[in-house]
Amino acid sequence: MELFLSSDLNSQFLTLLVHYTRLVSTGRVKLVVLSNQALKLNEEGIIKIPSIPSLVTEEAQILTNVFSIAQYLTNISFTERILIGTDNQTLGQVLQVFEAQRKIQGEDLIEAFLKHLESRVFFVTNHVTLADLFLYIHTYDIVSTWNDEQKAGKYVHFFRWFKQVQALPQISEINRTLGRVDVKPASPFVDTQSIGKQKKQK
Repeated sequence: MELFLSSDLNSQFLTLLVHYTRLVSTGRVKLVVLSNQALKLNEEGIIKIPSIPSLVTEEAQILTNVFSIAQYLTNISFTERILIGTDNQTLGQVLQVFEAQRKIQGEDLIEAFLKHLESRVFFVTNHVTLADLFLYIHTYDIVSTWNDEQKAGKYVHFFRWFKQVQALPQISEINRTLGRVDVKPASPFVDTQSIGKQKKQK
């Protein structure tokens, strides 16, 4: 089956997912990354792909919703119970991230989940789910620009969660394969006490 992608964040998330679930290495999914020229031809209707990203399934269906694609991929890789969960509550929390991203992006997406990640290792359960992979990709470009004060100050809990996802052996390996550089931790010499005082004064 073919997964049609561009360089957008949803495409990056699905690329991470098909590598994470080993669907690429086992040859079940072929990645087709469209060039800018191909995307232009698609917009002009010369080639017809309903939307990017999209997946042509083994049953010759075309899926275009990013969560539907992700759900299908977890199903055929037998990782659905782990990455999406087995109950409606877990599914609801995973979907919360996808729904939030449709309405808000960038810093606002991070702000929306700051409180939620204060006391959690992963977003939903005690292991990685689609919510973690999706949020990791959609915040990577911003987190990678943070200075030490941001990593150790206001965003300390978010950054702790981000580092936890990034440090997973499979994620680290995929990042190297895709040429994505790991975001470095804050310097151990950052004065976290003065950062705390600054926050109280504001």
